Amino acid sequence: MQRNRQSVSVIVTLVGRQDTTVKVHRPNTDGAAVSVRVGAALLYMHDSETVAKFARTWNDAGPASLFLPRETDLSKVAPIAGTSEPAVMFEARDCPPAVARLERPVGRPSYLRVTLGRVLFDVRDRGAFHSTAMAFRRAEELAVASFYRPWTLTPREQAELAAARIFPAPVRTPARTRGAESRIGTARPSPPVQARTPYSAGGALQ
Repeated sequence: MQRNRQSVSVIVTLVGRQDTTVKVHRPNTDGAAVSVRVGAALLYMHDSETVAKFARTWNDAGPASLFLPRETDLSKVAPIAGTSEPAVMFEARDCPPAVARLERPVGRPSYLRVTLGRVLFDVRDRGAFHSTAMAFRRAEELAVASFYRPWTLTPREQAELAAARIFPAPVRTPARTRGAESRIGTARPSPPVQARTPYSAGGALQ
């Protein structure tokens, strides 16, 4: 098997409030994912632990973001003649490395570097930070109901979950009604009432 001899690391420079989208894909299935789009960068996260780790990395950088300028020079994201703007798409699972670090160069504005796997977000101002951090916070909220944990389910619950993917869910009867139905179903039927043959006072048949 040939070894991989190439790695691609990406720098995504963020200036100003970012256009973001957060979505859930195929919730509660083996292929479930939560995606975060930040401009032309699209990230798919395939488990709740990864979502939580990335969201925590952005959240923990909150105090450092106070050292960022409110606005910065738009020339850092100006188009380059002769080239189209590249787009970035990557997937993450099993908690890849994630770290945030504030850079404070002498005589120049501070900036924040948030590294998620091989992608580095170069955050240049507060608007860029807060809009992106908010997107990852929203992703963490959506992840709660997007990923199921099969190891926390009983065998019966796992079987019901597997069946629900194939067959439509049956209409459930309210618990109180089910209890009443159960009692009715297990109650012993009353013996049939037999007609009595009338007797005379002396005991002889009339």
